[in-house]
Amino acid sequence: MKIKLKRISLVISTVVALSACDSASSDAKRVDIAPTEPEAIVDKAKTDISAIPDNLIAKAESAPVAKSVVSSASKYVKGKHYIEISPAMQTDAVEGKVEVVELMWLGCPHCYSLEPTMNRYKENHPKYVEFKQVPAMLNPGWAKDGETYYIAEILDSNGEKELITKVFQAIHEQKRRLNRPSAAKRFFVEQGFTAEQVDNVKSSMAFKAKVRRAQEISAGSQAQSVPTVIINGKYRTSPYMAGSEKNLMEIIDMLAKKERK
Repeated sequence: MKIKLKRISLVISTVVALSACDSASSDAKRVDIAPTEPEAIVDKAKTDISAIPDNLIAKAESAPVAKSVVSSASKYVKGKHYIEISPAMQTDAVEGKVEVVELMWLGCPHCYSLEPTMNRYKENHPKYVEFKQVPAMLNPGWAKDGETYYIAEILDSNGEKELITKVFQAIHEQKRRLNRPSAAKRFFVEQGFTAEQVDNVKSSMAFKAKVRRAQEISAGSQAQSVPTVIINGKYRTSPYMAGSEKNLMEIIDMLAKKERK
């Protein structure tokens, strides 16, 4: 009986999800539920287990919505936990990839706190995701930190020196201000680079292109705070909107899967 009740609970959850999600009518067909039936089935099932046929239970258990929709789409609400960006932004992802962008600021304590979580995501995200960090250019001060970010990225192109991490640590743990050109140059010289190397990076086309693209993404995202995560140029969320870092990663995963389709 316990097994039966567990299976019934799954069916009820699936039916509720089907009636709530935007694609209810198409998903309903996969489990042989007409769009007009869910409420009646749920109401009757609460008092009469036999109201749900065995074949419906079997199909509901195997339906994709049984796990993905119930656990994600019915839990997170557009307009509350994430926002649809209008107009949608153009992405830089290659064809077949879903772009996930973390818009961040080196001076932001919340971005620094989120960094370990985003680093884990960077190492373990699905193969269909193309992830990158972009320094926010929402004001002149942040733009200077963004330049420091891109100097570090270009100087340490393969990430062996973990230069961006060291910049983060210098700002938040050593309380250094690296948004002045002279201070940033001094820091990179301390890391084993020459002043000439720093100057060459700042005058390079690659550096200028990265800064320009960061400005475009900052404006197009319509973000007013950081950290903000942008999914495929269409959706924007944040740890604050999501409610926690765990919820944030679930929302990113949910929306990335949606965009993959």
